[in-house]
Amino acid sequence: MPQAAARTATASLQWPLAAALLLLCLVLGGGQGTLGDALCQALAALLIITTLWRSQTEADAALPRAAWLALLPLALPLLQLLPAPEALWLASPERVEIAAQLATAGVEPAHRLSLVPYGTHTALTWLLPAMALFLAALQFTVRQRLRLVAVLLTVAVGGTVLGIAQLAGGPDSALRFYTITNPSEAVGFFANRNHFASQLALALPFVLIGTAAWWSARRDDSHAALLWLLAGIGLAALLILGIALARSRAGLLLGMVAIALSVPAVLALRRQRGGTRRIIAVIVAVGLLLSIQFALFGILQRFKADPMEDSRFQYAALSAQAAQDHGPLGTGLGGFRRAFEAYDVDSPINAYINHAHNDYAELWLEGGWLALALALGLAVAYVLASWRAWRRDGASAREQLLARGAIIGLLSLALHSLGDYPLRTTALLACAGLLAALLSPPRSQQTHTQIKRT
Repeated sequence: MPQAAARTATASLQWPLAAALLLLCLVLGGGQGTLGDALCQALAALLIITTLWRSQTEADAALPRAAWLALLPLALPLLQLLPAPEALWLASPERVEIAAQLATAGVEPAHRLSLVPYGTHTALTWLLPAMALFLAALQFTVRQRLRLVAVLLTVAVGGTVLGIAQLAGGPDSALRFYTITNPSEAVGFFANRNHFASQLALALPFVLIGTAAWWSARRDDSHAALLWLLAGIGLAALLILGIALARSRAGLLLGMVAIALSVPAVLALRRQRGGTRRIIAVIVAVGLLLSIQFALFGILQRFKADPMEDSRFQYAALSAQAAQDHGPLGTGLGGFRRAFEAYDVDSPINAYINHAHNDYAELWLEGGWLALALALGLAVAYVLASWRAWRRDGASAREQLLARGAIIGLLSLALHSLGDYPLRTTALLACAGLLAALLSPPRSQQTHTQIKRT
């Protein structure tokens, strides 16, 4: 009986831990290298231990094969921290030059695959919240997953309201929680307007699909049902307004992609009733009306400059050149800034470029060929899991809602990574971990009920 009581206590603790972790990541993980990131990592370690304990002690809570995918992103920093033979360590001309400079200074190289072991170790711990949410959500029922998504949506709405208050308070508003930020735009709980808009864009499909699915499955046309419909429309319109108030070009494009991909997701839902197309049309119309009313001038200002003149394209090109020079091994995770400084000779001396603004180019520079292979493996896994999730036989409406919203949300993050670094923030990386788990079938509600009765 003591073992059974321990298993019951662990099962009861797991979901609140996951919800607290997701909430903490979304509220405190919108910057980089902050105390909030450290708190998220500590809580993530506890959730991972709880999840693995359940997997080993409860036969019905065993992790599925999809859990092995968590090892792919973890493999890179773990391998980079291992000692390496000198011949392998000197695999690129850049490393030979670094070794010569260290020898001149009388310093012996550490001969690890990473040139920046401390930065790589930091990157390893930075992955923990996403891995914890991914593994835990694999053990959750549909209802538990839906409640986690509700946490995500609640924070997205709260961030939008906060963004409106930030604009009302002006550039010096005390509601802007980061020193280095966008002082003239809404940023919510983030330091960067683009990352704030990305969070709203990945949340939007869940609201669009959920509202249309609920309306299609309704049992009556009572006033209460109409009020719930209006609440869903208002929520989606608020998220669209938040994207507009962020005045992020990438966010506006991602929002349009989310809306466009939500249409086939809604039309493919079972037990469709009339009016679902009109619901999406009403949501988009209300959202655009609010955006034009409150944010049109700022949006037009953002599109005045030629996007091709944006310096981020130059950063990506320089990062790709540095990645080629650093050869098959890369610099090690966390080594971007030092490597990039040698190539960015045209920037002002006080400029601080901490990321390539193209996560694929930065990953190539830091991880070399192995990073590209692992990224390709994750991309293939995403495509296969998305295909299976979309066509899953016997899936309930809630499963369809979560899986299709996750497909669109992950694609949104992948597209955003072409011109920014959303997954370098704890908040959005944690979202990615949760969304990845939603592509796998949930635990059955019946099994969950049986465990609670034990």
